[in-house]
Amino acid sequence: MVVVLAVVLGALSSGPVGAATSFTPRPGPTWNNPQGDYAARNVNMAKVRNTIDSVPRGGVIRIAVYSYNRRDIGDALIRACKRRVSVQLVLNDNAIGAEAHRMMRYLGQKTQPRWKDRCHPRKYGPRRQPYPVPSFSKVCQGACRLGSDRSNQHSKFYLFSASGNGKPVVMFGSNNLMSFAAHVHWNDLYTVLGNQRMFDDFSTIFAQMAQDQWRKDPYVAVQDGKYAVEFGSDPRATGSKDHVYQRLDQVGCRAPAGYGDRGHTTIRIMMYGWVGERGLFLARKVAALSRSGCRVRVLVSGAGRRVHAVLHRSGVAIRRSALDLDDDPLTGFDETGWEVFSHEKWMSLSGTWAGEPFKGVWTGSENWSDVSRYNDEVTVQVPFASALAAYNSHFETVWTRYSA
Repeated sequence: MVVVLAVVLGALSSGPVGAATSFTPRPGPTWNNPQGDYAARNVNMAKVRNTIDSVPRGGVIRIAVYSYNRRDIGDALIRACKRRVSVQLVLNDNAIGAEAHRMMRYLGQKTQPRWKDRCHPRKYGPRRQPYPVPSFSKVCQGACRLGSDRSNQHSKFYLFSASGNGKPVVMFGSNNLMSFAAHVHWNDLYTVLGNQRMFDDFSTIFAQMAQDQWRKDPYVAVQDGKYAVEFGSDPRATGSKDHVYQRLDQVGCRAPAGYGDRGHTTIRIMMYGWVGERGLFLARKVAALSRSGCRVRVLVSGAGRRVHAVLHRSGVAIRRSALDLDDDPLTGFDETGWEVFSHEKWMSLSGTWAGEPFKGVWTGSENWSDVSRYNDEVTVQVPFASALAAYNSHFETVWTRYSA
């Protein structure tokens, strides 16, 4: 069901442009490369930071990520705050370190509108009229909108009321604001310019997340122009009601001329967390598509052995985009033996979908795992041939150079 959302975090204030830059982010996808030089590793971080610096006085920045420790991003947010931009952060509670605490102290944690805050230190005016767009850094206790301490605020999106060209910016993908998101992970970050409806819909969900309260119906689907956006999860949506399963169930493996590969629909999947009973259920559906004639190739990082076996037996071409560069399983990231790996969560398709010719991508924050059904997540359908070409090109690069 597609619904219409209403913005509830306050209207944007007007005012003269302050000391903002003229930077406007390039629309479409970007990827970092943890095997590249400093600039290549930090492509996504630089895009976020430069966009923060471009938001004019009176604007608003809203960022929701799973984890955050980048001081350069925090410094940019403080610069924005000093030029009277409202800055709002929503974080998960799993990795609240020194940088997150710095922003909590600087911005405060209260999400209610108030007469003045750090970014709007008013000295004069009627105290009974609170500033309508407060600044804050909110840490959710588990999933913000699903009310469970066994789940997470796992969404990763970035909202800017205006950049250098004066138009709103929305970014989404797998990119957290962590040092290892640049130096260990491959991550995607998709940018949309000038889509006010998308900015408003994301802002409405953000407002709900900032309340950190259980929502009766946490799964919300909206249509923002040509983009179809799915927010949240639904713990009740199991089996054939699973939203990812329903997406896969609409795939037709016969492709019309100009789509797919010689009459066959082509599917590329790059998935970090493909595990658990839900992961196995979705793997069986992908395997069935392969047996039905779809041409499926998969890059995984944290896939379970049963998932890998099901896909392999059905003829799916599968490789692991998680590399143990020093051949020492004791020296990898966290509890893994990997020095670098893909953290992406997307699927591309060229062929038939929902009974129609289709070229495009689904990307966002959702892993194909059990816990994702209880998380705050976002997935966006990007129905453009240009996006398909870009994501498939990235897939080929990782497949040929950075997988085994």
